[in-house]
Amino acid sequence: MAAGISANGIPVICGRLSAGNRPVESSMTPCIRKCWLGIVIAGLFGIAGAPLVAEPIEIYFGPGGGFAPMNRERAITRPDGSLASATLSQALIEQIDAAKPGSLMKICSYSMSENSATEALVRAAERGVRVRLLLDAAAEWTADSREKIITRLRKAREEARQADRAFDFQARFVTGQTMKDRDRTRTLKDGRLIVGTMHEKFGLFYPPSSPVPLDGFCGSANISPTSDQIYAENRVFFKNRPVVLRQLQEEFARLWNEYGVTMFGPTTSEPFIPADAPPGDVAILCNAEPIDETAFTRIDEALLRMIRSVSPTASGSLDLAMFSLTDRELAMAIIDQAARCPAARFHLLFDLGQIDDSNPQASIMAPGLEREVASRGLKNVEIRYKWRSNAFGFDPEKQEIGLVSFRNLFLHHKVLVVDRSRMAIGSYNWSGAGEDMNFEDEMMFDGRFPDHQPVVDRFMAEFDTVWNSRRPANLPAEPVRNAAQTVTGPEGRELQKKIINLLQDPVNLSITQRLDRGAFATFEQLREKSGISASELQRRLRDLMSGTLLCRHLKDGVEGYSQAD
Repeated sequence: MAAGISANGIPVICGRLSAGNRPVESSMTPCIRKCWLGIVIAGLFGIAGAPLVAEPIEIYFGPGGGFAPMNRERAITRPDGSLASATLSQALIEQIDAAKPGSLMKICSYSMSENSATEALVRAAERGVRVRLLLDAAAEWTADSREKIITRLRKAREEARQADRAFDFQARFVTGQTMKDRDRTRTLKDGRLIVGTMHEKFGLFYPPSSPVPLDGFCGSANISPTSDQIYAENRVFFKNRPVVLRQLQEEFARLWNEYGVTMFGPTTSEPFIPADAPPGDVAILCNAEPIDETAFTRIDEALLRMIRSVSPTASGSLDLAMFSLTDRELAMAIIDQAARCPAARFHLLFDLGQIDDSNPQASIMAPGLEREVASRGLKNVEIRYKWRSNAFGFDPEKQEIGLVSFRNLFLHHKVLVVDRSRMAIGSYNWSGAGEDMNFEDEMMFDGRFPDHQPVVDRFMAEFDTVWNSRRPANLPAEPVRNAAQTVTGPEGRELQKKIINLLQDPVNLSITQRLDRGAFATFEQLREKSGISASELQRRLRDLMSGTLLCRHLKDGVEGYSQAD
């Protein structure tokens, strides 16, 4: 399957990409018959023999349900009728716990460190659900979480053996060696070899006796506590949509069979059945899908067509929320389209990690876009960055003061919305690695279809909330936790320089470190710990507050200090 995008950015149904990576729309072909076969399958495998009725597509957000009130204030109804917060983890665990004995679930994730999700999968296997877990192992930083999962599975299998019950749980990992074997690598100028990863995050749920998945999910979020409670993330859930989810089943089988290495099993191969994008529903592009013997499906070309389809009228718009942008062609396509459409509006929102392009090897494009916008005099393009002052500190890996990755409240979305009606969303960062090294996916929503527009609207509510949450000019009266603060590039870089200069002083750094992780301390406690005079401490605290790093406030009626955000 290789669904494309037409000239106006709409998914091309039943198209295949030619060797030149261009969509070819076919007439009545076997592809059409396959699409209708999917619809017939959807009718045949309804619950209790009744034809399936697709339920509304739901999109959930992190952190903690999202920033927009309409997203954060939702609740999920549990099977027992009770309500739970509509968080990423809660929605996933509810779906896992609802799986019946004899059913099948398949989970594919770049990273999985959420213990509650691991336990939910173990519970499912213990009650007779067949579980298939596919994880990336090319990224070394996930080694500890992967080892914990395998250790837990071994324990559960032994307990099942002693209790004489089945435990059908299979796990495969996509290793760095398998990526190297298929040339998903890049050699840097200094000779270092960079290896691609299996970066997708999706799941499939099959009721007992169903040959196709009826429910599933896909999005940007890894299965982790940080994705659930710290990062700005998304996860889209489908129910009773086998013709959509068969596209992900094709991808799962491809990755499992061709790239997976058995880590817990024994494991069995997956049935591989090509599936085309269904008429009038979500098309899913996967760049692990080969076009021919020499080339893979390209996601960037579909995105380029979407960018170039922005309406030139005053109602035209492009909204981008992107964790990593290093692809120059995609970046410049936005600027070129903005120049062609001066009446349309372009809002580009980036993670804080994209605000500084002083390291040429990082190939960060966002500040370059700021300069391009200024040089062309474009008034219809705005660029902002999600901000956290206390994301700066001592980086133990680089042994220097700067932006520390694990302290940053990532804007982890990878979403393009055109004219507030068409949306590309998934695991795909706009980078060379995302296209040519990693394995990624992208879901294509079209607001012309009635049940697609509500999904786009929910994301736009999230985007608008973050976009409009400008960092306050003055320090808040209370610390701001996990906030959706945004800054412009000039604002952020000026403040970044000030913060780094402050933290270069070891005493200032030690004061902020004592207040890490939400800690609170009075003036006397800080003076005692720092060992400096009261007047010297007062001066330093004023400087740190001026640099937006600390906040003075009351806690239980006692005045003291905390990190500002």
